[in-house]
Amino acid sequence: MQKKLFVIGLGPGDAQHMTPAALAAIESSTIVTGYQVYLDLITSLIVDKETFSTGMRQETERCREALRRADQGAVVSLVCSGDAGIYGMAGLVLELQQLEGPAEVEVEIVPGISAVQGAAARLGAPLMHDFAVISLSDLLTDWGLIKQRLDAAGRADFVVALYNPKSRGRTTQIGEARDILLRHRSPQTPVGIVRNACRAGEEVCVTTLGQMLEAEIDMFSVVIIGNSSTEIDDQGRIVTPRGYAKKREAGGEQREESLASALFIGGTGSDVGKSVISAGLCRILKRRGYMVAPFKAQNMANNSAVTPGGGEIGRAQALQAAACGLEPHVDMNPILLKPNSETGSQVIVQGRPVGNMGVREYHQFKDQAFTKVKESYRRLSSQVEMVVLEGAGSIAEINLRAHDFTNLKAAEMAAAAGILVADIERGGVFASVLGTIELLTPTERAQLRGIIINRFRGDASLLDSGISLLEDRTGLPVLGVVPYIKLDLPAEDSLGFELRHSTGGSGAVRVGVVRLSRISNHTDFDALTREEDVELIYVEHPQQLNNLDLLILPGTKSTLTDLNFLKSSGLFEAIQSYAESGGKLIGICGGLQLLGRQILDPEKVESEATAGAGLGLLDIETTLCSEKQTHQVCARLQPSAAAAGFGGLAELSGYEIHAGNTEYGSTSRPLLRIVQRSGEEVAIEDGAVSADGRIWGSYLHGIFDNDELRAAVLAPLRRGAAGRSVSGYDLDHEIDKLADHLEAHLDMHKIFSWLIPQGAKG
Repeated sequence: MQKKLFVIGLGPGDAQHMTPAALAAIESSTIVTGYQVYLDLITSLIVDKETFSTGMRQETERCREALRRADQGAVVSLVCSGDAGIYGMAGLVLELQQLEGPAEVEVEIVPGISAVQGAAARLGAPLMHDFAVISLSDLLTDWGLIKQRLDAAGRADFVVALYNPKSRGRTTQIGEARDILLRHRSPQTPVGIVRNACRAGEEVCVTTLGQMLEAEIDMFSVVIIGNSSTEIDDQGRIVTPRGYAKKREAGGEQREESLASALFIGGTGSDVGKSVISAGLCRILKRRGYMVAPFKAQNMANNSAVTPGGGEIGRAQALQAAACGLEPHVDMNPILLKPNSETGSQVIVQGRPVGNMGVREYHQFKDQAFTKVKESYRRLSSQVEMVVLEGAGSIAEINLRAHDFTNLKAAEMAAAAGILVADIERGGVFASVLGTIELLTPTERAQLRGIIINRFRGDASLLDSGISLLEDRTGLPVLGVVPYIKLDLPAEDSLGFELRHSTGGSGAVRVGVVRLSRISNHTDFDALTREEDVELIYVEHPQQLNNLDLLILPGTKSTLTDLNFLKSSGLFEAIQSYAESGGKLIGICGGLQLLGRQILDPEKVESEATAGAGLGLLDIETTLCSEKQTHQVCARLQPSAAAAGFGGLAELSGYEIHAGNTEYGSTSRPLLRIVQRSGEEVAIEDGAVSADGRIWGSYLHGIFDNDELRAAVLAPLRRGAAGRSVSGYDLDHEIDKLADHLEAHLDMHKIFSWLIPQGAKG
């Protein structure tokens, strides 16, 4: 007895597509079984054969009976359409034989042409590269698992073939599948739909992913959805390139990655070190002899800098410009958003404010903003050899993708080689990197070239296994693990900045800075934190004013809003009491305005409030206005400054960022006279000082960076340390220290291999 069972794939349905092996197996069989529809396709081949069939969804009984008949000595052919091993009966037969027997039956699987092959042949060549075949039938597979497979295939940029796309009782799955794939590829992606492939009633439709649901789709259809490189040729055929064109272009060898004249530094989130890494790379490129410039399409920060031309940009780009050996320019940060409420910001375009906008208004403005971004980038990149672009927040904020032109859209504009930075101090670094990359579209993913793990403490070899897995999963090299390094650099431009405190030592001068709700330009106080005998704290509660030697009111993006903050927090009365008891106070910019008698905002420049009574500690009154003053300045101390201990000091430097005109009362005296603004000679009074010199203020940001003035402020507060020297601050030294650190821990050879100087292409 032969005890033989053939499991045969009949092909798409037409006899001419059956293989000779299938024909021979049927010919040698005594019994033929299958779903009746399939038996009807081969009636001429089974005229003299014994047959039996079962209905749809009775596949287990059919396979079990075929095994039983074969065990009795018959040669049995179990037929199914397409290929027996692709959604056919081969797997079920082998499962049943393993579980139930009979083990003596010889099972031979005869392959056939699958439906996906038949459909692909009718469409052109859509399966020329890697593809996934997924059935949308949830009879045997949970729909949640099917959706996971669809998402994975979409993220991996597979061509996707869908079996069982739609039936009378199952109509929504095809739409859900389409929507899942739309997360990862363009609506213009080619789609082919073939009904009754290679048999009577065949219909072929070529459409797009966005429009595919308009076509007729049923259980007899196979749907093939292209990947990011799939195209429709001039004759309407769908073709997925295998890559031969690249091979031809490279003279028979695989072409290397395209070279770029820009680097894009993106992050897995905010405050992961993008700004500092960018600054370090800028300095490395400069030291290698390249003319390099920084660029950030859009920044959101209240910590800003002023260019020599009087434009306002993010401080991070000013730092990066210094790393490049350049003066800062508005084209380095063409869009700056300065939040002045929970839902709105002042919008600054190419250094100048254009108005206050809420979220919806700004979204409507984005096309205009991106036009300015492209204009600035063209201008900047035409003057240098390399550009280092910094991203914002996470590059994978998928809810913001449609409106984000700061990250991968900017990288695409610049044809930049992308590097992803992750901060290991935050924990979960591997998950954050992998999750970030997996949320990107295939096109976005292709812009990334490597990964940097930042701020590591400890033995980097402990990360080896994780790095290996990360590289395997992402296909991207980890360019280095950068150890934590203490640097004295201006803080990043994040809204979630960490304010710098300093502890000082025994007998330290205690300086408090009021942490206003809209505090701006907090880097004004970095110079104070460098003093070894200064303890600097940020004040949020009235009790913190006790035992302070000096209290500073900093700048604010919304003076009247922060006036209300002072009153609601109890700090308003506490500050007045502190002053009445002999305390020393300084106000910088908005802090100067808060020290005055009244603040008026008739045009509602900063908020809906139009007026508010200030602390009344200086005899000045400020009116906010729409015209904003942004200048780098030089100033000279006025005779009245002697009361504050500033007699005989030389010229001071700083910068202005304010939208207020301050008028002096009869008992007020100006602290400074501005003698130069944005390179032009002027004579403008600035600031105010009380008669006893205990309370003073100025519009000048960066005033404490002047060593002589800082020493004069601290001298009377120091206990038994008069005349103590104040060390200067060397920003260049800190940037070089950063660059040396990155060179020691990053694969700079690989990074440089991606770059070609602007103007050297071709």
